[in-house]
Amino acid sequence: MMRWKLATLTTLAAVAALAAALPALAAAPKFYFQMQPVKAGPEIDEATKTFAAEALRAELAARPEWASDVGPAGQLGPGQDRGALVGELKKRNLRGFDVTARIEKLKQEVKEPKPGARNKQLAVEVNLTVFGTTIPDAKLAFSGDGQSGSEAEVSEKRLAADTADTTHDVIKDAIKQAVDQAVLKLSLGKAGPMNERHRHKQ
Repeated sequence: MMRWKLATLTTLAAVAALAAALPALAAAPKFYFQMQPVKAGPEIDEATKTFAAEALRAELAARPEWASDVGPAGQLGPGQDRGALVGELKKRNLRGFDVTARIEKLKQEVKEPKPGARNKQLAVEVNLTVFGTTIPDAKLAFSGDGQSGSEAEVSEKRLAADTADTTHDVIKDAIKQAVDQAVLKLSLGKAGPMNERHRHKQ
């Protein structure tokens, strides 16, 4: 009985050690991303574009296979001599991409109250694309589409704040969809758009 217990404890210790090592192995990044300005039509304000850029940056940064900090070489952007950046990426065994979000559509609409309701309805919908081009030759490497929408009651006093909050929520949701799709296609070696759309309703 004592021998069995010792063997079991040894096995459990080995499993625990392996489990502890797995996150470190999984956390090794494979890709480097450098954010580029969000593209959008003139109807999209700068605050919304800034939020979309930060949401995309946060979404990628939260994924262990992506890195964004490679030291001073990471300050070199498109149009500059990026030889130092390319060298740094090779040294770290990372594939580098310039990543951009493009807001295709943003619709914010206040509708009349539903029958029997007092408050109006706020409807927000966003369509966007996330794509990455290779560093330094700027060839399209991946792209993904995201679409999200929300519709809910809103009071007049909270209209401005709720519009901003809801817009941020649907942008984050659409970006996650687009990144999920883009990363999948990157792993499959496909750059073109997939024939699928996602829609989120609240």
